Amino acid sequence: MKCFLNTVSGGLGPGTILFFLLPTTVFAQSEGGGGGGAVICIVGLVILAINIAILVWVVKDSQARGASAGAWTVIVIVFGILGLLAYLVARPKGKLVPCPECGKNKPITDAICPHCGKRVA
Repeated sequence: MKCFLNTVSGGLGPGTILFFLLPTTVFAQSEGGGGGGAVICIVGLVILAINIAILVWVVKDSQARGASAGAWTVIVIVFGILGLLAYLVARPKGKLVPCPECGKNKPITDAICPHCGKRVA
């Protein structure tokens, strides 16, 4: 019979970091031709894809708003959805507009661009 790749991640959050740090994949034999291993593999891959999408969004948004992308990345990796919620509460608020000096997006409420450091009106 075929071998199916089962992902053993604990979901979104602390299990996600274990997914990257520990060997978390096992091969299981399917004895009755059932596709249970394939379903577990698909669910694990979907959870991984959601985590990656959340991380990419947090990094891009925190860089655009002048927040510490590295720190927020670690927080979201360790705490998963709770880290994302903490970021949404703590991130700099306001609409993003382009800086007239460097052209990168900055919060409209900031008098100083977080990217180039120039004072803008």
